[in-house]
Amino acid sequence: MLLTGCAKQQKPLVEYQTVKQPRLNLPAELTSPIDVPQPPEPMNFGDSVALNAELYGVLAQCNIDREAIRKIERGSLPLISTSFISRYSP
Repeated sequence: MLLTGCAKQQKPLVEYQTVKQPRLNLPAELTSPIDVPQPPEPMNFGDSVALNAELYGVLAQCNIDREAIRKIERGSLPLISTSFISRYSP
């Protein structure tokens, strides 16, 4: 069974629009590749402890950079160098 009617087609209640956001040019220090320390050959227990310490340092720097990028995207941090960010990050 077909249903038909005589009423005009109503406009949709919600109109969708595409909003362009400005592209942020992030500082190169925040987006550059991170140098990962290589394990020594042959590796002993002491070397593994030192490597873990280096890896935790690299991971901490990555987290600082990611937090700085989030702050820049939110607009709460201007585009500045990472030397400022690493000194004043939590």
